[in-house]
Amino acid sequence: MAADRVVKLLERQSFTYEIRDCERDFASTEDSMKLLGIPAEKIAKTLVFAAPIGANVIILSGDAKIDAVKYEKQFKVKRVVLDEEDLMDCTGCRPGAVSPIALPGKRAKVYMDISIKRFMEDYVYTSGGMGNSAVGITGRDLYEVTGCRQWIDICSGWKREEESR
Repeated sequence: MAADRVVKLLERQSFTYEIRDCERDFASTEDSMKLLGIPAEKIAKTLVFAAPIGANVIILSGDAKIDAVKYEKQFKVKRVVLDEEDLMDCTGCRPGAVSPIALPGKRAKVYMDISIKRFMEDYVYTSGGMGNSAVGITGRDLYEVTGCRQWIDICSGWKREEESR
């Protein structure tokens, strides 16, 4: 089970984190905000797209949206969402419950959008591998525990630090 893989990896590598289980599955970013009692920007969404080999797993802030032009420029391919079977194959998770932590195999390549950089020392909440479970972890530790390949700039709509001053 995906949630078991997530907890085992976090414990084995001694990261500081918290697990928050809710009474029902998260239906959307807005629903996650209400159930967890946190603002959108502290939700670390995980989106998965087809890649020439495997999948691109993108972690972005809940207040950000992927910009199709930036995505295509970064990856040199059109953005194609995986179907449920391919998503399960690449991540071990069903739609709406994809955790970027403890992904099985090497087919999924993890990238983090710079919208998460605002929270290097603060907790962000990502899926715990089940529809009603969230893992709170610092942006810095999330980057490390996911085996992230690099920071990328492919989102728009979020409030950059310099804009909020």
